[in-house]
Amino acid sequence: METAEIKNSLGTIRISDQVIASIAQAATLHVKGIYAMDDRFSHAISSVINDEETRGIRVSSDNKSIVVDLYVAVYHGDRIPAIALNLQEIVKEEILDSAGIRVTAVNVNVQKVVFDKER
Repeated sequence: METAEIKNSLGTIRISDQVIASIAQAATLHVKGIYAMDDRFSHAISSVINDEETRGIRVSSDNKSIVVDLYVAVYHGDRIPAIALNLQEIVKEEILDSAGIRVTAVNVNVQKVVFDKER
């Protein structure tokens, strides 16, 4: 499991990708227009964190960047580009606020649209 490192005068703080994924998921599920995380396609990605609590999220990190890939289902009738942009901004801000880590990119993959009868 990869970790992000923050070095300061007292030592080093290591934050695992799973923690970053958990923060991203909590933020995602509070965004208007998001129905749920969707892991149908993220399971095919080898570096997906295998944890039920963070399904539908992939975090890739190295010593220079952190990229968060989100796989989501959205409600029909809402503007998908607006939802995705809002989601990107909120997830980046929440990870920065909670973990003190700047995310390089948040990629939103809309996998499903949920219609009223499915709500």
